[in-house]
Amino acid sequence: MNHIHVCLVSEQTVPNILGIHHFRPDEVLFVTTMEMEKKNKAEHIMSALKQVGLDYTTRSQKVTVREDSLLDCKQQIDKWIAGKEGAEFTINLTGGTKIMSIAVYDYFKDYGSKMIYIPVGKNEFIMPYPKKARHDITELSLRLSVQDYMTAYGLKVTNTKRLSANHTDAQSRKALSEWIVRNYEGIKPLLERFSEKLRKHRGDKQGYEWSTSYQPGNQYEIELFSKMGFVRENNTFKKNLTQSKIAYLTGGWLEEYCYNEIIAFKGKGIDDVVIGIIPEAMGRKNEFDVMFTKDNALYTVECKSLDQKDDLKTEALYKIAALQKDFGLRVSSFFVSTSPHILKNGKVRPSIEARAEQFKTVVIPPHDVKLFGKIVADKLKIKE
Repeated sequence: MNHIHVCLVSEQTVPNILGIHHFRPDEVLFVTTMEMEKKNKAEHIMSALKQVGLDYTTRSQKVTVREDSLLDCKQQIDKWIAGKEGAEFTINLTGGTKIMSIAVYDYFKDYGSKMIYIPVGKNEFIMPYPKKARHDITELSLRLSVQDYMTAYGLKVTNTKRLSANHTDAQSRKALSEWIVRNYEGIKPLLERFSEKLRKHRGDKQGYEWSTSYQPGNQYEIELFSKMGFVRENNTFKKNLTQSKIAYLTGGWLEEYCYNEIIAFKGKGIDDVVIGIIPEAMGRKNEFDVMFTKDNALYTVECKSLDQKDDLKTEALYKIAALQKDFGLRVSSFFVSTSPHILKNGKVRPSIEARAEQFKTVVIPPHDVKLFGKIVADKLKIKE
């Protein structure tokens, strides 16, 4: 018997991906609307499925209905179902509008269909119909990677090939990043000099030959020069810096520190993590310091090093809001900052806390940066 899985298409694509992956039907029917068609939501679902090994390019159909009309939904499905009445149907009622859910439920209950609903934020489904069936909760096994999640929402990752190199660089400098965080106050003046002189060279793909007469103020700064491979000649430090090292010395050390703290939890609750990813949608690109997935939810980590004197109002928090608004993603975030300007009397300023709460963001202030991994583990209930 042919197995057809029916999906109601809406802004949130992940529940449909989870349902199709679980049932592995012979065919898929997308019940969609003109609005969702304009946004190519069904195509995004199929692209994400292809990435996880399920190709429904030639095994799917669409029925476009009026989302506010029970009669239209019935009429459009009537046209589609001719010749398929003997199939086995499973119905995912999670998406669509309430009218669409009611219409599809009412239509397919006469075919003895199994119907599922995936609660928001959970990787399981319940089966409200058939009414006499057991209503046990069924776990869903699929866990999306960051790139799978991007694809599911129609975002294209523009630097896929670079992500592996970003990972290698971060792992190779793991001990150094931890050392910088531990000794930040002692080397802060040198980090400021690096930022001041090298930031304009971040785009130099061939690297940059740099020399400085900066005089270390303590043993920690001498040690940082040494750890970065600078050669000392009389009162001058010299080094041919690659583009990766320039990025690292101008703030990348904090990003890599956070990345390495997160990746330590991979396989212990965290499903996937990337650093320096650049997604694009509708011509808009934005680079994100760290992104990770846990239980099919997406998280970002935004890092701001040094004092951030040019961003005293913490406008960087709006970047997180843009991800939610422009890309249509449900995302929670961590904002990690070494800036003293986000504090008042030793605590995060109320205005910043309020804005962060609005954007579902946890603020990690300067004195807690060393505890970043523990804070993430506590917030996400990860066993270290």
